[in-house]
Amino acid sequence: MPITTIIILSAIAAAFVLFGAVLAWGKMQTRHLGRDQQRARKSAQASNSVRVIQAKAQLTGATNTGRSEEIAPN
Repeated sequence: MPITTIIILSAIAAAFVLFGAVLAWGKMQTRHLGRDQQRARKSAQASNSVRVIQAKAQLTGATNTGRSEEIAPN
């Protein structure tokens, strides 16, 4: 096989290897994209739950304070 044919085939093989590497890198970069979105959604839901619990606690505290003043007007 002539040297020019070897060089051309090597260049073509290198191009395919480079293309495969770029595809693998792109897949790696986007692999956890769905998981990151799920984590963000869960943390947003958790913070909303905390806000609801805090609001309920404030309402309960205000209600209990109002009741205790009505029950014991010292």
